[in-house]
Amino acid sequence: MNTQSKMTSAGNFINILPENLANKIAAGEVVERPASVVKELVENAIDAGAGQIKVFISEGGKKLIQVVDDGQGITQADLPLAFERHATSKIKTGKDLDAIGTLGFRGEALPSIASVARVEIKTRHKNDAIGSILRIEGGKKAPVKHIAYNKGTSLSVQQLFFNTPARRKFMKSDTAENQRIISTLKRFVLACPDISFELWIEGKQYFSFKKGTLKERVMDVFGHEIGDRLIEMDHSLAGVRLYGYISPPDLKRKSRSHQHLFLNGRPIQDRSLSYAIYQGYGETLKEGEHPLFCLYLTLDPSQVDVNIHPTKMQVRFSNDRSLYYMFLNSVSRLLNETGALPTISLEGSAQAAVPAHTVADEKKGADGNRGRQDPFPVTGRKRKNVNQLSLAYFGGQDTGEAGKTVPQHGDGKEHHRFWQLHGRYILSEIKSGLVIIDQHLAHARILYENTLARLNAGQPSGGQKLLFPQKITLALDDFLVFKDINSYLEKIGFLVRVFSGNTIVIEEMPADVKIGRESQILLDIIDYYKNVPHGQMHHTERIAAAFAFKNAYKPGEVLSEPQMHALVDQLFACETPFYAPNGKPAIISMDIEELKAKFR
Repeated sequence: MNTQSKMTSAGNFINILPENLANKIAAGEVVERPASVVKELVENAIDAGAGQIKVFISEGGKKLIQVVDDGQGITQADLPLAFERHATSKIKTGKDLDAIGTLGFRGEALPSIASVARVEIKTRHKNDAIGSILRIEGGKKAPVKHIAYNKGTSLSVQQLFFNTPARRKFMKSDTAENQRIISTLKRFVLACPDISFELWIEGKQYFSFKKGTLKERVMDVFGHEIGDRLIEMDHSLAGVRLYGYISPPDLKRKSRSHQHLFLNGRPIQDRSLSYAIYQGYGETLKEGEHPLFCLYLTLDPSQVDVNIHPTKMQVRFSNDRSLYYMFLNSVSRLLNETGALPTISLEGSAQAAVPAHTVADEKKGADGNRGRQDPFPVTGRKRKNVNQLSLAYFGGQDTGEAGKTVPQHGDGKEHHRFWQLHGRYILSEIKSGLVIIDQHLAHARILYENTLARLNAGQPSGGQKLLFPQKITLALDDFLVFKDINSYLEKIGFLVRVFSGNTIVIEEMPADVKIGRESQILLDIIDYYKNVPHGQMHHTERIAAAFAFKNAYKPGEVLSEPQMHALVDQLFACETPFYAPNGKPAIISMDIEELKAKFR
């Protein structure tokens, strides 16, 4: 018997899936997590012509997502159809796909969401005198009923993935899901300055943006500390317009969280156009550094295909090469016109290219780094650790050919000399040869262990009051991170209170923060903290590492010899002196025989 007859006798192997199961499978593409639901519902509200959109979230969107708008609403006759697969008011023919002007168009989102949640929609069309309500649970619809309701729509999604527990268990913590929702909403807030937005989390208003100009919206979202420094762009070429804001080369971040690109009002991601922006900055960006930008591209919808991915974040341009060069040239020209790009001078270029081999100026003394305090003197048990490690590394009086000790004036103790190389490394001779210490990584290790001790102490560590409290307006996602870590910040000496909205006031700082960096250190800590993968470090370790790396001596920071001595003393007092908190070596050594071999 052949294979075909075996299959026939055994029955059908190919089955037509039930509608509810097909919708659950479709939901796997469209509804990845709560932020995906927010995206789809807000897109519908924008397409409905809303002038005001409110979003309500509970338990990171797992318990409740509700989007309320004042758009045109849905008629009672159309309401059940809105939850049928491939039912949409946005396209009618295949020709419409060639020039899509709305955010949504597939007709997949609502049935997909309704198949994996408990959904309730209240709506009234602008031409109707009375509203309607429809409830759906796991894809099963209840009858439509009449209700009194204002023009617009309220759609609530409760118990997301209640009937697909495998999907639910992969969702993150409420804070992590809230951060994703805020990031999603931030894109729409920036895309539509002519729409007012509100976000409520657990019954409390998280943000509120009124209608305004693009510049006002960018300033509100990015925060004034960033917004005031952005450079405005507006270039047009052959029916294509590119406008918005970019950062000067010296304003950059360790992540791409402050990068936004919009096409005809639609948030998109495009690697080629992003790469063109980076190329426009020339060689001013180092590896791991990212510029900030909020750019808007408008062109004929027929020149772009948005129907290539379920999330509609990726698009395909018919003239992608021309757009690449438009982005690159626009950024480069703007930075040159505003003087943001450094100019190259042939005179003295050798000195500029290779930093001088510097030795710290001993005459500067401790004043060479004015503003830092040493709140961690090496005493007691730590001094014993210092002595043991120093003896093992640097040796005693009889150092022989490998090195000599110099008596310290007045106390008869041995005193090793230290030199600073390129403002980055501390050099000293040891028993076996040469030791090289990375001053940034070494200082980060010291600050990390001491900050961790303060965090684990349980009691807030008193900071120093600022003579003039500093007010900062944070970016939206930065503000959520701040609220998440503020209790930890208090333990290491910060005293920061919320002023209004996402504006905060710094009243006290840890004693070891360099004068003049009060607001910047907090911004740096937030930026570092949110870019460390959640599973990589515990909360306290992430805070300690963020503070340590952002407050440590920077490469190029000149240290006096007493400062280098203090740094080495404190480093050898650490439990793990040889490595920075990120695992990179803080100390390396070269054997004298290895050095001799270099000259053979």
